[in-house]
Amino acid sequence: MQLTWLRRPGTLMVITSAPTYVATGELLRVISPLDLTPVRFLGAALVIGLFLLIRRRPLTARRGDLVRVFVVSAIGYAVYGTLLNLGQTTVPAGTTSLLLNTSPVFALILGHLLLGERITRRGVAGTVVATAGVAMVAVFGGGRLGLDWNALIILVAALILALYLIRQQPLLSRIPATEMVFWGCLWGGLLTLPLAPFDLRLGAWTGRTWIALAVLVVVSTVLAYSFWALSLAETSVAEGGSLLFAVPLFSITLGWLLLDQVPSPAAILGGCIAVAGVMLVSRSAAASAPPVPRPRSPAAAVSPPSSPAPVEEDVVDLAIPAIESAAIEAAVGRAVDRVGARLATVSLWRPGSRDLVRVYTSMPEVYRPGGVSAGLGDDWIEQCVVRQESYLADDPGDLASDAFEHHGTLAALRLGAAINAVVVHDGRFLGCLNLLHSPGSYTPDDLHHADAAAADLAEVLSRLT
Repeated sequence: MQLTWLRRPGTLMVITSAPTYVATGELLRVISPLDLTPVRFLGAALVIGLFLLIRRRPLTARRGDLVRVFVVSAIGYAVYGTLLNLGQTTVPAGTTSLLLNTSPVFALILGHLLLGERITRRGVAGTVVATAGVAMVAVFGGGRLGLDWNALIILVAALILALYLIRQQPLLSRIPATEMVFWGCLWGGLLTLPLAPFDLRLGAWTGRTWIALAVLVVVSTVLAYSFWALSLAETSVAEGGSLLFAVPLFSITLGWLLLDQVPSPAAILGGCIAVAGVMLVSRSAAASAPPVPRPRSPAAAVSPPSSPAPVEEDVVDLAIPAIESAAIEAAVGRAVDRVGARLATVSLWRPGSRDLVRVYTSMPEVYRPGGVSAGLGDDWIEQCVVRQESYLADDPGDLASDAFEHHGTLAALRLGAAINAVVVHDGRFLGCLNLLHSPGSYTPDDLHHADAAAADLAEVLSRLT
């Protein structure tokens, strides 16, 4: 039997992440937590940089994404890495991994606050159960009565981890996973360097210390972060975060065998309760909004197995000639390659009825060919039809306006950013190239690239009018 599951990014992420907390615990015996963060991430940046140089892979992050990459790196590497090291000065490796499992709970709450996602009763119940488990770990996890403040630091790290996952995912649609990890390690290491006391005490390092450093840098940073980014690029934060469930089992075992860290019964019981709550949360997120794979081309932009039902709208019969159909698909393909999209459509303007009819769709089972968009907002018509200016929506609140229809379907597909690039020929508005993606995915630079693709559609749509 072929063990193909061993080659999946999610499985490899679990395997390579498990030694993280054990290696960190070993290193914290001889190095300060504020020194460990830059050592870890700058070492990993050096390894990835050499890999990219040897493989001659150029950096592809666009200028419009660099600020977002910097923010994500500061959150997910500098802040998270520092908090993790500070907390683990007293919290055992296994308990640390149990506490970090609460990140999907924070992702649910942040998704509700930042993205307007709905929280179900199961999600609320899971949050309550997870909170109870975490409280047990924090108060009784050390085997004594009293609050372990470092456990709360780990809990804050779990919150930061959830914020990092939410903010990073849109970038993974445009930046390769390895490059994203390179930027994260580079900025994470540089940002934490001023905090380091440079008290490395290399004379106290043993063979175990150097092995732990190699494992932490190469296995648990370069490989684990890359595998996790690859996994998250094709799934949702909730589903990707649920992969953390398997890590504590390995971490507890390794901590026991290598560091003589045996979690107290209260820590194990509380951790199991917390994991049970997190599983409820993740199932709630998966049930309320199934993940949509990121398409690599228009033809690959298919909906998930449990995609929403077709939107309710009028549908007209279309007869698009093969030549025009191929030209439209090629133009959309160039746009998706440049800026990314989970849903791509092309709509033709009908002046007589003042509506749009869909002549191309990458998700025909939800947004059907020939579908008519009749409820267009006055502001959208003024901007796109009258002034012939393209429309950029980079926030879920913009998609909830009257410029868009079928708000429930957009929310179910987790589409929170959109570009309507106007197609104009001889001064006449012909229609739009419509690209939709995860919240925060699009920038003004993306709008410029979409406009270039829309210009390629002018001749084609003019022949369809």
